[in-house]
Amino acid sequence: MIQIFNPSRLTRQPFFRDLVDYLDQHDDVILREIKAQFPEIPVDKYLEEYIKAGLILRENKRYYLNLPFLESTESLALDQEVFVRDDSHVYQEILEKHFQTELRNQTNAAILEEHTDFAREKMTLSNYFYKVKFQYPLSKEQQRLYEILGDVNPEYALKYMTTFLLKFLKKDQLMQKRRDIFVDSLVLLGYIVQNEDGKYELAVEFDKERFIFRKVIEEG
Repeated sequence: MIQIFNPSRLTRQPFFRDLVDYLDQHDDVILREIKAQFPEIPVDKYLEEYIKAGLILRENKRYYLNLPFLESTESLALDQEVFVRDDSHVYQEILEKHFQTELRNQTNAAILEEHTDFAREKMTLSNYFYKVKFQYPLSKEQQRLYEILGDVNPEYALKYMTTFLLKFLKKDQLMQKRRDIFVDSLVLLGYIVQNEDGKYELAVEFDKERFIFRKVIEEG
């Protein structure tokens, strides 16, 4: 089966995904066959868009896939659109890749350094902001965060999250009297933990000289 990572406006369309699967399983397909397979879809309009984008090839009134399959992960960049077969060695290499991300804000000098997989399935704040921005499906853990934060402005959220985290410059434990969605989010993300006394402790590495909070990737 063909997998598409970080799909664009065109390649994330449900019909495109269905068409890819159909053309991948059938040879020398003609327009009439596509229309019969997808009777509720304005096939002509979509096909022209896909052909113009170079994703579908039309030759002698036959339609073929023309996807730029990834052949090597050597220069793979995070958030790059990728077409790959899930039974290929390249796909397995993609799943094993790790990338570092950084989140900065305009309020202070704090940096949130996180590590992620290519599909951005890991529970990190960077992954959450990315998926919400592009309306990609959230993982179960990320969905839990969405129930707390919703479609929050990243800069706004980072302002309050980093301001709280920077308090650990002076204290090892912090109190938060009122319920706060940003503090709750930091707990869910694994940046802080609440001890038996109800106080919060830092749960990630903190470079106090450079104001970097490092959250390593979790296995599994």
